Amino acid sequence: MADILIADDHRFIRDMVRITLSTQGWTIAEAATPNQALDIARREPPHAVLLDVMFGEDPGPTGFDVCRQLKTDPVTKAIPVVMLTGRDSASDRRAGMAAGASHYLVKPFGPIDLINTLRGLLGEPPAVQSLGQYLIEEGILTHEQLSDALEMQRSLEAKGHPRRLGEVLALIHAITPEQLDKAIERQKRETQG
Repeated sequence: MADILIADDHRFIRDMVRITLSTQGWTIAEAATPNQALDIARREPPHAVLLDVMFGEDPGPTGFDVCRQLKTDPVTKAIPVVMLTGRDSASDRRAGMAAGASHYLVKPFGPIDLINTLRGLLGEPPAVQSLGQYLIEEGILTHEQLSDALEMQRSLEAKGHPRRLGEVLALIHAITPEQLDKAIERQKRETQG
């Protein structure tokens, strides 16, 4: 089960959210359509849903429609929903809140806005700083390499071959075993101190 479900028809937004939140320690599930979002949320309820307002399917359900369905389903009604939208009118905000949304973030939003919103709803992420964030801070790994590794990790997990992030980074030759060991040691020191 993922901590957070991001439902947006734009892959760029899903990628940005996944990279931002996974480096903080949250696990991410993704949906590109309203029906995928409902299916994932009902099958494996996340701790929060980030929901686009306007999906590319026109006519089709909007994020407001999906939010209303989540809030009327006993399995998903307690899950906080954050609406993500480029529409910042008062009527859109009212529609989001009327549908049951907990929060409303206007695109383009920054990574800090997203992290702070989720911290406000869920508290601190499971690991305040993950291995990926340490490797990025050390200049060993780029955000793109981390994104590729996380995608490969999800793919392996879907095929029944789960791997830790460090293993995947080594598989794609993004880091050396020595760099990985150094980052893990630093992470241990900082979490214990």
